[in-house]
Amino acid sequence: MNISFAQRLGPRLRFHGRYGAHPALRAGRHILEHPAQSPYSQDISRVLGAKSHTTAPFDPDDRTHPAPPARTGYPRAMTVSHWWRSPSPPETSHDAVVVGAGICGIGVALALERRGLDVVLLDRAHPGAGASGRNAGFLMRGCAENYHAAIETYGRDRARELWRITEENLDALRAEGVADLPSYRAVPSCLLAYTDEEHAALRRSLDLLREDGFDAEWLDDHDDAAWRPASSTHRPRGALVNPHDASVNPVDLLRALTAKLRTPVRTNEEVDAIITSESVGHVRTAAHTYTAPRVFLCVNAYARLLAPALGALVRPTRGQMLALRAPGARLDMSYYANNGYEYFRQNTDGSIVVGGCRKRHAHTEVGYEDATTPEVQADLEAFARAVFGADIDVTARWSGVMGFSPDGVPLVGPVSLENGVLEPGSPVWLCAGFTGHGMSMAWRTAQLAVGAALDGAHNPFPIDRVHAHAPRTHEGAARG
Repeated sequence: MNISFAQRLGPRLRFHGRYGAHPALRAGRHILEHPAQSPYSQDISRVLGAKSHTTAPFDPDDRTHPAPPARTGYPRAMTVSHWWRSPSPPETSHDAVVVGAGICGIGVALALERRGLDVVLLDRAHPGAGASGRNAGFLMRGCAENYHAAIETYGRDRARELWRITEENLDALRAEGVADLPSYRAVPSCLLAYTDEEHAALRRSLDLLREDGFDAEWLDDHDDAAWRPASSTHRPRGALVNPHDASVNPVDLLRALTAKLRTPVRTNEEVDAIITSESVGHVRTAAHTYTAPRVFLCVNAYARLLAPALGALVRPTRGQMLALRAPGARLDMSYYANNGYEYFRQNTDGSIVVGGCRKRHAHTEVGYEDATTPEVQADLEAFARAVFGADIDVTARWSGVMGFSPDGVPLVGPVSLENGVLEPGSPVWLCAGFTGHGMSMAWRTAQLAVGAALDGAHNPFPIDRVHAHAPRTHEGAARG
C-alpha cells in the first residue's frame, strides 16, 4: 500500500485486499491462530513461515466457516508485471463505481447513468465472463423452490413479493428490447413432476399461485420430446406451467444491455483493493484508483475475493452444462425437472442445452474452479439420453460459478468489508447472492438496489436478515 496515499486518507482508513500479504496486514494474527478458516492460509504460511494447513471438507450445515474445500482452490488472476503497474496510480473521482459487468452490474450502472450520474463499470475480464454468460438463459418466474415450498420457507407475503419481483424482472428486460433479439423465444416454462411427491407439491403450488393472483396453468400431457421420453422413468406425471416466461442466449442479452451504457465497460481491470475512508470508497486496480461515494459490488460468487468476510454471505457454487443435438427432437417449452436440479431447453437453432445434476455431487461442486468433471458430465449425458434417446451428439461442455446466499434470496445493502455485516452509511453496497437465478432476478434487483442506495426506497433483500435469523446454507436448485 502506498504510504502517502494512506496518510492522505487519514486515521479512518480501512483496507481490503484480495490476495497475498495485504489481508495479512489486517488479519495476520487471526489467520495464524485459525489458519484453516482463511482462504489466505497458504499465502500467509508461505510468507510468514507458519506451518501449512489444509481446509476441512465443506459442511453444508456449517454456517460459521462456509469455505469450500481447499482442493477447489481460488482463482489467481494472471500476475501483473512491473511494467504494467503505475508507481503512482492516477486517481479519478466519480459519482459511483460498479465492480462486475454481469447482468447485475450492467443493470446497476445503467440505472445510475439514467439518473445523470458519472459511473465507471469495471470487470476483471469482460462483460458476461462469469455466470451471466454461462447460464441456461431461462427468463423464468420464481425462485429456487416451487411456490408451495417457497411459502413454507419464507412465508406467504414474502414468497408473493419474490414472485412479483421475478415477473417485474422479465417485464423490465422486455422494456429494454430483449424480445427483439434473434435468440429470444417467448415460450412458457414448465415445471415437470416425475414423482408423486412433486406432483402434489406442484398441484398445491398451482392453487396457491392462482389464489395470489398469478397466471398459472396445468398440463397432464403434451406432445413434445419432454413428454415422450426415451425412458419411462422420465415420463412426466403432470406439470405446472408459467405461461408468460421466455428464454434467450444470455450473451446476446448482455451485449444488447452493455450497448446502452454511455461509458464503455473498463475491461481487464481487476480490483486489487477497496479502501473505505469516511463516506468514500477507493477502488484500486494495478493502474488506477477510482473514488466515489457509492461503490456497488456486483461480483456475486467472487465477493469473498474482494473481502474475505463476505464469504459468510455469498458462497461459490459450481454448475455444469452441456449442449447437444438430438435429431428430430422438439421442445415447445423450457423445462425444469426434479425440483429444478435438472433443466433443459431448446435454442432457436434447434440445439438443446441441459444443465444441473449437481445435487449428487454437492460436496465437490463448490469453489471457484472453472472446470467440468467426468462425474457430473456423465450424469448430464445420462439424463439427456433418458429424455432424448441414445442418438445425441454433445457439442459443448462448460461450467460456471454461482453465488449462493444462506437462504437462497439475493442480498442488497451497505456492508462492512471487515466483518460482512450490515453497516448503514458504508459507501460499499453489496448486490449478490442470486443462488443460480440471476437471469430471473438480477436486472430488477439492480434497479431496486439503486433506489434503496440513492433514495432510501424499500429494499426487499436486506443483508441483516441473514444474521438475524442465521438460516442453514441454502442448497436449492440452480437453473441460471
